[in-house]
Amino acid sequence: MKIRKILLAAAVLASMSQVAHADLHEVGHDIKTTTVSAGRKVGHAARDAGHATAHAAKTVGHGIADASKHGYHAVKDAFHKHDSK
Repeated sequence: MKIRKILLAAAVLASMSQVAHADLHEVGHDIKTTTVSAGRKVGHAARDAGHATAHAAKTVGHGIADASKHGYHAVKDAFHKHDSK
């Protein structure tokens, strides 16, 4: 009788150990999946921020170049009109 109780207790503990191991494995997998997903989202956000910054810099650069071109031509036209008189 005592041996049966010990064997039953050992069997219960062994089965609980397997369940605990499976649950721990599932939790570990969930943590890994969540971490990878979060890392991917951070990477995409950084990429999008970089693209937005590059686009803004390009737009500003084009604006400066256009303004410089207009200023150059305005000065050139002003001097050439003055020279022709």
